[in-house]
Amino acid sequence: MREYKLTALMAATSFLLCSGLMTNNRQMYWMASVLGALMLGTYLIVKRGAQRLSVARRCPTEMVEGETVEAQLAVVAPSRNGLLWIKAEETVSSGLMLEPIETESSTPHSSVVSYRLTALRRGEQQLGPVKLTLSDPFGLFFHSQQIDDITSILVLPRPVQLPNWRWEGGGHGRFAASALRGRRGEGSDWHGVRPYTPGDPLRRIHWRATARHGQWHVKEFETSQLAPTVIALEQAPTWRAEGDVYPDFDQVIRHIAWIALEAPRQGVSLILVGSNLPELRLTPENYADPRVLLRQLARIQPNANHSILDDLPRLIQQYGEQYRIALFVPPQNYAPCHARVQPYLAQGYSVEVYA
Repeated sequence: MREYKLTALMAATSFLLCSGLMTNNRQMYWMASVLGALMLGTYLIVKRGAQRLSVARRCPTEMVEGETVEAQLAVVAPSRNGLLWIKAEETVSSGLMLEPIETESSTPHSSVVSYRLTALRRGEQQLGPVKLTLSDPFGLFFHSQQIDDITSILVLPRPVQLPNWRWEGGGHGRFAASALRGRRGEGSDWHGVRPYTPGDPLRRIHWRATARHGQWHVKEFETSQLAPTVIALEQAPTWRAEGDVYPDFDQVIRHIAWIALEAPRQGVSLILVGSNLPELRLTPENYADPRVLLRQLARIQPNANHSILDDLPRLIQQYGEQYRIALFVPPQNYAPCHARVQPYLAQGYSVEVYA
C-alpha cells in the first residue's frame, strides 16, 4: 500500500510538472510543488522525529516466579513533531512473557502499550530493547529503529514445600540434646501443669487444676529438639540442563526458599553454603526482610569449579558438632553422595542428602 501511494503521488507530480511545461500554466507548477512539498515534508518528519525519542516503563523491579503484573511502555516524541505516528514493540528475555491486554493507542505525540507481564523463571531478567516503527499520518514513509533501553527485573524463586523435610534433629553426640533439654514451650509433647504467669495464652488454661488450686494454672508442653541447620548446595555444573535452563537445580532452589522462609517460624537458625557461595547466616533474631535471602537464591547458578562434596570434610569439622547438615545434590548423584556420607553417619554426625 505504501509503495502504491508513493507511486501515485510521484506520477501525479510528474504529470502536473510536464503539463505545466507544455502549457505554461502556473497553476500546474503550483499543484506539482504542493505534492512535492508534501512528500518531502513527510519524509523529514519521520527522519528527524526518529532522532529525539524517549522511552518510559512502568513495571516492578522484583517479581516472584509465576506472578503476573500489569506493565506499561510509553514512547514520547517532541511536541514539535506532532505529526509523527509511533508503533512500539517490547522485547523480553526468555524468563518473562508478555501478553498485550489492549491494542496500542497511537496519538500524534506518544504511543502507549499496556501488557501483562508474567515471570516464568527466577534470575536476572530483562525488558528491552524496544523496537519502534515510525510513520507519517499518510503512511508514505516508514522508519524502523531500536532503542537500547534495558530494564532489569529480578525474579525471586517461588517457595515450594519439600515433602520429606523434617525440622527435628541434632548435631554430633549430645550437644543439641543437652542444650535443649528441659526447655518447655509451644511443642506438642505433654509436660505438666504450672501456675499462670502474665503473658501465657488463655487457650492453655487448665480448668481442672485452676479449680482444684483456687488460682490460675496453665498447660505446659516440651519443645521438640530443633537443631540449627546447614544447607549445603551443590553448584558444580552436573545438573541436568535444557538449553540454558536447569530444571532440577531451579526446583531445589524453590525448596531451599521454602526452608528459609519457614525456619524463623520454627525457631531454627539456618546457614546456607555452596560450592561457589559465601556463607549466609539466617537466624530468627536478624530475620527482618524475607526477600533478602530470596534475592540471593534468585542469582545462584550451577557454575562452581568444584563439588560441594570436596568441602564436606571442612563442613563436618566446622559445623558437625552443633549443626545438622543437609546436602542438596542432583538426582543422578544421590547414590554416590549417600555413600559418601555413610562414614560420617557411622561417627554420629547428622548428615542428610536431598535430591
